[in-house]
Amino acid sequence: MDLEKAALVICLTLFVVIGFNAAIYVSLRRGDGVRQVDLFRKAFKTARQPWKTEDDALQELSDLVSEIKQKTPSSPEDLGKS
Repeated sequence: MDLEKAALVICLTLFVVIGFNAAIYVSLRRGDGVRQVDLFRKAFKTARQPWKTEDDALQELSDLVSEIKQKTPSSPEDLGKS
């Protein structure tokens, strides 16, 4: 049973790899290779850092909150001093 599962996993992996390579080959043969390569680069960049845009937005929010906290008085007594 384990041998059958291993063979299935290997076959599926080979199918995906061969299919991916065939898709790249066909797209390059059509002449729109530059556009396809750029698309693949963007996809791989996103795959490496899937939450980059969200992380950047959260970092910006954190910076803004820190800036507001530094400008805001920390206690009610400080409100009368400024």
